[in-house]
Amino acid sequence: MEITAIGIMGAATVGAGIAEIFVKNGYQVRLYDDFKDSLNIALAKISWSLHQEGKENLLANLEGIQDLSKFKGADIIIETQAKDMDERRHAFSKLKEFIEPDCVVAPFCAVVPLKTLFENTELPRDRTVGLHFVRPVRVNPLVELVRLDHTGAGYMDAAMKLLRNIGKTPILVKDNPGQIVERLTRPFLLSALKLLADGKGSPHEIDAAFREVGSVSCGPFEMADFIGLDVDYKAARDIYESLGKPERLTPSAVELRLVQYGQVGKKSTLGFYVYEDGRIVGENPILSNIIKYLGLRKASKEEIFAELLRPMIEEAKLLAAEIMASEYDIETAVKLGMGWPKGLFAYSRDLEHLFVKKRVSEFDKLDIF
Repeated sequence: MEITAIGIMGAATVGAGIAEIFVKNGYQVRLYDDFKDSLNIALAKISWSLHQEGKENLLANLEGIQDLSKFKGADIIIETQAKDMDERRHAFSKLKEFIEPDCVVAPFCAVVPLKTLFENTELPRDRTVGLHFVRPVRVNPLVELVRLDHTGAGYMDAAMKLLRNIGKTPILVKDNPGQIVERLTRPFLLSALKLLADGKGSPHEIDAAFREVGSVSCGPFEMADFIGLDVDYKAARDIYESLGKPERLTPSAVELRLVQYGQVGKKSTLGFYVYEDGRIVGENPILSNIIKYLGLRKASKEEIFAELLRPMIEEAKLLAAEIMASEYDIETAVKLGMGWPKGLFAYSRDLEHLFVKKRVSEFDKLDIF
């Protein structure tokens, strides 16, 4: 089948970004949102972007809607927001009568497995695929494409072709909590928080060490602040619970404390860093009150890098065994999704000497003092 008409549920940042990409690639797009103000803001942003690029003629391909019946005729309907499960169930139950017989339904599935949504809704089993457009969606090329056992091959192929037509790189993933990118983000950020708790540097020192050794543009605390600590903590909790509460993925009490204070990152101007006009201008002064040994000792940049990546590598091995993913797919997902020049397994091979575990001396344990 050929997909030409796109329906998008949700006009927040992700939905607006996806709508803009499809419009710029010549697709017919209808963008839905419950809230009129959110919809109008999204349409204004897309209009501005098209005018800036001299593509205002494509605005005729875009329509904002607040009536689900106007999705009738769409070839694919893409959900872009991870709302409460009851809200999602209600939305899909209302949408059901307007879905055409050949329409592909693509729920959002970055964190909660697609099968969980199936337990609560009456989605067309053979025409449902999961999509995770990795943020920032306008520039990040990665899309995780989730297929269940009963998804029809023709519909999966059509979704794959659609993503490639808009310049995205789809990675086919077997349904699981967090898929690849969100699942591996958990040990990365938890390891960074453990480094703080162990006194091995401040946020800016840990970020700088990771950027330098890994030749990357963003450290773990910069990443968390960009995501939003509220969003990140919810993802950490949902994945932890979906996997049966493994101790290694226990959500961070420090991150929860910051969320409770409303200090959720760049969008609130305060997270691990202080922000002014979107720029980092300092570190959050409250950290020294909630992290006992903050900055007490110094660790080498190589040690910091290894301690950040070692749990990620172990998690990647577990994930590969669970979902039968290839090393190539995991490497591609990490490189594209996180914007790194190498994947986890490449780092472990190229910098093998950094990942040899050292014996921990009693004098290295802060609590004995």
